[in-house]
Amino acid sequence: MKQSVLILTQLEQLKALSDPLRVKILHLLIEKSYSGQQLSRLLDVPRPKIHYHLKDLEKNNLIYLVSESKKRNMTEKLYKAVARSFIPAKDLLPYQTTQSESGRIMTLTALDRTKERAMEAPDDAFITDSEDPKDWDKIASQLEVQTTEEKFRHWVTKYQKLLEELQEMTDKGKDSKWYYVSTFGFQMKDPFFKSNEDEDDKHD
Repeated sequence: MKQSVLILTQLEQLKALSDPLRVKILHLLIEKSYSGQQLSRLLDVPRPKIHYHLKDLEKNNLIYLVSESKKRNMTEKLYKAVARSFIPAKDLLPYQTTQSESGRIMTLTALDRTKERAMEAPDDAFITDSEDPKDWDKIASQLEVQTTEEKFRHWVTKYQKLLEELQEMTDKGKDSKWYYVSTFGFQMKDPFFKSNEDEDDKHD
């Protein structure tokens, strides 16, 4: 991977990330290098279709060719994503519909990958030996809050610093374990969790 974040500066890049299959391919290539044939098997999609999308992703500088080798009569090309995250530049703000669709698809695909990781996690990943959440070595929470955009952005900045701190805690010792953190937070239209006050209002 060449960089951690790529700023999208071209509308065509944003359009490329508005296709669900293309985004699935990109998410896999964020994690490791794959060939078209490997992606075809993983996604259960015909190879010609995979190669079509790989060409488009490469053309828009979202993935790059890692290596190329000959296997019998075939050439195997391994691709990798150029970054771990993709963020639209301010210049793309006029294209809000495309940016919204792209962001939604990227989020939904990341949620799918989170679900897959949860299914593949070891059994003891979900076992707690304490009733106090402060003692847990897992996170599972949902929260809805009504606040200003400015305050929410301020909180996100502090949370990003916490994630950086977590990355700096890397320990490859014999007692270390792998942990997966997946975070989503976004504006919503209406709350799903009804407060006691809301329920009381209904009965008045």
